[in-house]
Formats: sequence, structure tokens, C-alpha cells
Amino acid sequence: MVNHFWHDHPVYLSREQLVGCQECGLNNTFGMMSVYRCDECKIEWHPSCVPSSPENIDHPCHPNHPLELLLQGPPNYSNGKCSLCQQKLSNFIYHCKLCNFSVNVTCKEDSLPRIVGNPKCHEHALTIMARDVCFRCNACGMQGERNPYVCLPCSLMFHYDCIVLPHVININRHDHRISHAYPLIRGNWVCDICRQDVNSTYGGYACNKCPDYFVHSRCATREDVWDGIELENVPEEELDTAPYKVIAEGVISHVSHEEHNLLLTEDVIKDGGEDIHCDACSRLVLSSERHYKCMECNFILHEECANLPLKKRHGLSRDLLSLRFGKDISNKIFRCDACHRGGRGFCYTDYGENVVLDVRCASLSFFRHHKLHPHTLFLTTVDLGTCVACGENKLNVLRCVDCEHPLDYKCATLPLVIKHRCDAHYLVLSSGEEAPGKYWCEICEAKTNPEKWFYTCNDCGVVCHIECVIGDFLNIKPGLIFMREGVRFEVVLNDHDSRPKCTACGSHCRFPMYFKVTSENTEYYFCSRDCFNNA
Repeated sequence: MVNHFWHDHPVYLSREQLVGCQECGLNNTFGMMSVYRCDECKIEWHPSCVPSSPENIDHPCHPNHPLELLLQGPPNYSNGKCSLCQQKLSNFIYHCKLCNFSVNVTCKEDSLPRIVGNPKCHEHALTIMARDVCFRCNACGMQGERNPYVCLPCSLMFHYDCIVLPHVININRHDHRISHAYPLIRGNWVCDICRQDVNSTYGGYACNKCPDYFVHSRCATREDVWDGIELENVPEEELDTAPYKVIAEGVISHVSHEEHNLLLTEDVIKDGGEDIHCDACSRLVLSSERHYKCMECNFILHEECANLPLKKRHGLSRDLLSLRFGKDISNKIFRCDACHRGGRGFCYTDYGENVVLDVRCASLSFFRHHKLHPHTLFLTTVDLGTCVACGENKLNVLRCVDCEHPLDYKCATLPLVIKHRCDAHYLVLSSGEEAPGKYWCEICEAKTNPEKWFYTCNDCGVVCHIECVIGDFLNIKPGLIFMREGVRFEVVLNDHDSRPKCTACGSHCRFPMYFKVTSENTEYYFCSRDCFNNA
């Protein structure tokens, strides 16, 4: 054991698992390491967290005065934060009484550079002003409280983080690359991410192809927006996103159905008397919707779905997403990461399938105009928000910059018009302000909440809960059959006079579709995904 100037008792250096450093509070998750230990106090330290000498030091970020070593923490008049890293000051610090300048021992060596010779944000060398001083960064326009890097000839100040801002990047809110510029082109611009004003006096990101596209520096480099890759001097590849080839007027060859050509039509011809569904989004094709129909089989795509690009960017993934169909998704029911519905049509995924989006949610990349909301909705953040339609707290909601009424992806992608066996007419998605006065659900006969959205018939005044009309299989075509481990699964349209009883909850299945599971010649029925999972 050895007596050290920085502790009252003898300590020794050993190689062991660190439980928790007395100074920084961190442990060691990578196995054995060198540790200072005091058995009397039962405490330990990283060797890098203790001072190597009791002498005063000269620090490059505080050249005017030497710094004195303090072993009992900062003085009472200090704000308790390291003047360089802004972390909490520990017991061992270097301090200047004249300037109230304090640094942790770990910042003695690993500190901010005094001079940055070739900053990315400016053509001149920058020097740190290591003191508490309020300033506005010329690269990002945000306010800082201390330690700006300054260019005296140009009268500019920068955050240290902004010195190394990338020049050219891809973000998930725009289809083109964007480049950092200082200053921006003068004008009244709005950031395409946070939807707040952009001060063109300061730096930001702009698109060379879209003259009115601008983004705040800090918004563009957010962890959920930028993939972290600098693209300066990297050649830009032109992506082939066209999903079909034009064969003749109104006739196309679509990449998802190359064996036959598709014909554009407005006539909805029912398949054997049954409603027809789009093979991309799995939703009903209404009589008013233009769609492509295979000239030789029953393959159908909404016109909107036929135009889905093969590659696209989306606010819920930092990576480029690819359209998946056919063999890529055969025998799979995927779960959309935006609306959390099960799906069986086309979908978009990143390379590792860490993000899966159905085509309806993928089409709402960053904003949404909705019939039941007076303002445009944007994906500004990925924080929790209370959906105005269903009242639930959700992540990744579309927000309104004019009012506090966010909308989640599940409600934002609800069909505006839908058919249900409870009424001969189409049901229309409505909000509480449009309630005709009847507040009992026609399907389950329970009371409806007028503060939530619902479906209603404008002719009959029928009102229905959204979940009763939609069920759990909105994005799955009826008739889907697949096998898994010898068990047969079928999605059945609930349009018969008698409704089966759910094996799990015991109620008659009231939703438009249900699961029929056949195992060892025994049939089981499940009215919802929850019932199936709880069985």
C-alpha cells in the first residue's frame, strides 16, 4: 500500500473488476482493469480520474492564470460544472479563484483544443474563448453559454460541435442531398423538420435542387434524422425509383407483376360478386377509385399504389427504404412500425429489416393533409403525443404547428370512406364536431365517446366505433391462407348470417374479419390479434 497526496488513507493499485469509480461514477463493463482501491473506505478510482501531481498546472484553455488543484470539490461560489465539458465537477478539480474557472482532472489532458487550424465551418483558424460568455453560434444560429470558438478578424463565434458540422448529408426528410451553407440565401424560410423560422443570417442546410428547402443545422444533424455519414466528395448516385414501364396508353408493366400487363380502369368489377382489394395496401377498391387491373388474372393495384417508388426516405428511419413485394414477403404477416397494424400487402423496409412500414404509413413520410384537421400535420419530433382521434399516448405522432392536436399514424391512415355490413351506404370517418346526435355504436351497441373520431352514415345517421368497423385486419386481404408448423391459418370475411364464437373471449366475432385456425382437424376462431395472442 502507498500513501497518495489525494487521499487520507493508504491505497493500492490492483487489477480487478471496477464496481464504481468514486470520481466519475462509472464502472467497468469490459472485464479486469487497473484500479486504485482503499480498503478502509471501500472506495475505488480509475487511475485516469486521480491527479498525477499536487502542483498547479497551466492549461491551454486558460492561459492567463495557473490552475490550483483542489481535493475537496469545488468552492461554494462555483456553479458546480466543469468549464470545458459542462459535466458535474467531481472531488478532484483544477480551479482558478480569480476567474472562477474549474476543470475536472479528466479534462486536464482530454480537453477542447485551444486552436482549430482548419475548421470545416470557416476559412480561418478559430481560437477558444474559455469562459462563461453568452453568444449566438454563426453556424447553427443557436445560443451558447460558454467556450465559443472565435474568429477575431471576421467577428464570428461557433460552438465546438458546429466546427465539425458535415458539409453534405442525406436526411430522412428529403429526397435530395443537402449542403451546409453560411450564411443562407436571404428570405423568409421555415425549417422543414421543426417547422420554425430559419434565420438566414446564420448557417443552415439547403438543397441545391429545391430552391426553397432549408433546415436548421441542429435539426438536420439530429440522431433520428441524419445517418451520420458525411458525403462531401462522394459521387451522388441517381436512384431508379420508377415502379413500372408504360406499354401503351393506360397499360403498364409493373415490377411487382411482370408476368402480365395492367390496365388502368375506373370500373370496379367484383370478383365473383365480392368486393375487390388492392394487392399492395390490401384495402378495398371503392367505386370512385381509379386502379390498375391485370389483363389476365385478379391482380389489382390502386393507381396511387401502382406509383409507389421502389426507394424512398421516411422520417421513421435514417436509412433508405426499399419496396418489398411478392416473394420478399410471401407467407408473412408483418407488423408496421408506424401504426402497429398487421399487414400482408407490400411494405417498405431498410436493409436489415429493422424498420417495416406498410405502404399507407410509408406514404406519410413527413407531413399529412387530413380532411378532419384544419392544418397540415408534420413529423417534427419522435416524442410522445396524445392523438386527437383516439386519445392514446403514442410515439412518432404527426404534430400541428398551429394547434396542440397531434395525430398518430394509426389514425392518420384510417380510410376516409369504408363499407360495413351494418349499413347499406358507405360509412364516413367523422370527428365529434360532426356527430349527428346518435352516440350508440350500431355494431357493439355500446356508448361512443363524442370526443373521439368515429364512422357514421350521412344518410341514416348510424354511428360506429372505429375499432368495430375496422377490426385488426384492415391491411390484410380476406381469404389469406398460410401454413406454419403444420397449422393452417385463414383470414375469413365475417359476412355470413351467423357469426362464430371467439375461442379466446367467448364473444361472437363482431369485426369484419377474423382468424380461423385449423390444427389436427379442429377449428379455432379468433376475433382479434389480442385474442389470438392470449389463447
